[in-house]
Amino acid sequence: MTKIAFTLVWGVILVATNRALQDVLWAQYAATFILGGAYALVLGKVPFLRGSTHNPEEAK
Repeated sequence: MTKIAFTLVWGVILVATNRALQDVLWAQYAATFILGGAYALVLGKVPFLRGSTHNPEEAK
């Protein structure tokens, strides 16, 4: 549930950023790329967003 809420909030941030940069196409692409990378990084690093299936200790 936390990951879904985080994804929805991140989507709102992405849409708001794209609307703010509406007249500058290259800035929209750059912001989308940077925010997408940050989203993937946060999902991979924050333990409560990873969920129970991504536990390195269980893989051993």
